[in-house]
Amino acid sequence: MSGKRDRAGEPTEASAKKQKVSNARKDRLKKVGAQLNDPVALQKSKSIVNTAQKEPTSIESESAKAAPKAKTTNRSATLVDAQIAPPKSADRGVKQSTNLTELQEKMQKKLAGSKFRWLNEILYTKDSSEAVQIFGDKPELFDIYHEGFRSQTESWPTNPVDIFLDYLSRKPQGTIVADMGCGDAKIARTLNSRNSGIDVQSFDLVKRCTEVTACDIAHVPMETATADIVVFCLSLMGTNFMDFVREAYRILRPDGELKIAEVISRFPDVSAFEAALVETGFKFVKKNDSNKMFILFDFVKSDPKHLTSKVPQKLSKTSETKRTKPKRGRGDAQHGTPPTTKPDKPEKPVAAKPKEPLLKPCIYKRR
Repeated sequence: MSGKRDRAGEPTEASAKKQKVSNARKDRLKKVGAQLNDPVALQKSKSIVNTAQKEPTSIESESAKAAPKAKTTNRSATLVDAQIAPPKSADRGVKQSTNLTELQEKMQKKLAGSKFRWLNEILYTKDSSEAVQIFGDKPELFDIYHEGFRSQTESWPTNPVDIFLDYLSRKPQGTIVADMGCGDAKIARTLNSRNSGIDVQSFDLVKRCTEVTACDIAHVPMETATADIVVFCLSLMGTNFMDFVREAYRILRPDGELKIAEVISRFPDVSAFEAALVETGFKFVKKNDSNKMFILFDFVKSDPKHLTSKVPQKLSKTSETKRTKPKRGRGDAQHGTPPTTKPDKPEKPVAAKPKEPLLKPCIYKRR
C-alpha cells in the first residue's frame, strides 16, 4: 500500500516518517530472526535483556544510589544533634542530660533519696570496721551517699568545710593536717590548687580521688605525734566514733589542734561531749554554736593520759560501814532502842536510767 502523496506525486512528510519507522522495525525483526537461528547471538541477546530488566535507568540508578547515603547522613546527623542539642523532654522541665519525663525524674530523685537515707543509717549505726567492708565491696554506694549529702548541705547558710578551709589557708607552709572522713577531699584539693604548701593527709572509707587514702579512720596510716591539726568535719559517724578521737590523739603532736564540726541536733548534752574529750586527753579551748545547723569545737592535745576508761575505785576497809546484828532483848531505853528488832525487808531494786549517748545518730525519717 502506497502512502499519501502530494499533487506532484511525491510522498508527504508525515508519510515519509511512517515509512522510515516501518523500515527500521523490519530491520530489527530481521536481526531477531537471524539471532534465533544463531545460538550464540540468541544467548547474548537474552543476557542483555535480563540485565536491562534488573538494572534501573540511569536516572533511577543515580537516585537509588543517593537514597541510602541520604538515609545514613540523616541518621548520623540525628546522633550528633542528640549529643549537642537538649532532648525534647527539656521543654517539659526535665534535665537535659536525661530523656526522662518529669514524673520519671521525680521518681528517680525519690529513689536516690531513699538510698541516701539507707546508707546514712548504715554509717551512723554500724561500727567503722563494718562500714569499711560494706563500702569496700561496693564503692559506688559511697558516691550515692555523698551525692545525697551534698544535696542536703547545699541548703545550709554555711558549710563548715569552708570555715576550716579559711582557717587552714592562713597556716604556714609545712603544716601537716589530717582530714578524717574527708569525703571528696575538698580541703586537700583546694589548698593544693592554691599551692599553699600545707600537707593535707585525707582519709575516708573509699578513695574517690587521688588525694584520698582509703582506710578505717579508727586506724589511719600515720606515724604517732606527726600531725599539727586534725579535722573532723561532720565525720564522727559510727558507733565507735570515740575510737576516731583516740586515733586523733595518737597522731597529733603535743599541743596539736583538734577541730570538730558536728550537727547540733546530735548533742543530748554538749558539756558531756566536751568532758569526754577532756577525759581522752584533750584540753577544751572554745566552741562556736552561733550557727543553727552545726557546732564548732576547738581542742588542744594536752598532757598524755591513759586512754582506757576509768574503773570505779573500791571503797577502803576503813570507810566501809560495819553492819552488826542487833541484840534481841528489852532494848536500851537510854538510846531509844526498841525491845526487839527484825531485819529490814530488802528494798526493790530501782532500774537505772539508760545513759544517753554522747552523740545521737543523725538518722532521717523514713518515708
